Amino acid sequence: MIAVDFLRHGSTEATGRLLGRTDAPLSEDGRAVVERQVRGRAWSAIVASPLSRARETAAIAARISGAPVEIAPAWQEIDFGAWDGEPLAALARDPRFAAFQADAETNAPPGGEPMHAVRARITPALEALATRDSGRVLVVAHGGTIRVALSVLLAVPFERLWAVRIGCATRITVEMGRSASHGLW
Repeated sequence: MIAVDFLRHGSTEATGRLLGRTDAPLSEDGRAVVERQVRGRAWSAIVASPLSRARETAAIAARISGAPVEIAPAWQEIDFGAWDGEPLAALARDPRFAAFQADAETNAPPGGEPMHAVRARITPALEALATRDSGRVLVVAHGGTIRVALSVLLAVPFERLWAVRIGCATRITVEMGRSASHGLW
């Protein structure tokens, strides 16, 4: 069993937009909130998405905790294709976006990444975490990939996790592991 803190990156300069692979920098407020969120915490390692907003968040955590940062491409955000960078208010009026939120497994973003592909990269990343010897690990990622990780660990459909607010700099702690009979938990 290992303790994992999932931390969504801090807020960015692109507030109000759907950020997938669009690589917006953290805002000053985003940096300050991350610093408060990680103060007084310790990790044996920090695993981060390669996107700059996650790398910068991880660097803040590393500076405060002294833990090394490992960049893991599997944790980068969902590729939202044509929706990437679009205002959330406009997407709220798009029936395709509503269909994605209702059933992401069969309604991929236009030109984006199908949910089975996201799950196919997050599951091995979780398996790698489960094989670590001990300690507490911080995973700095994104709202979408954290939801997919929770979906896998809890065996809950991804769509059900839209009800869980994962705002910028939100930290979610889980104890996870792997068993021969049940797989990841």
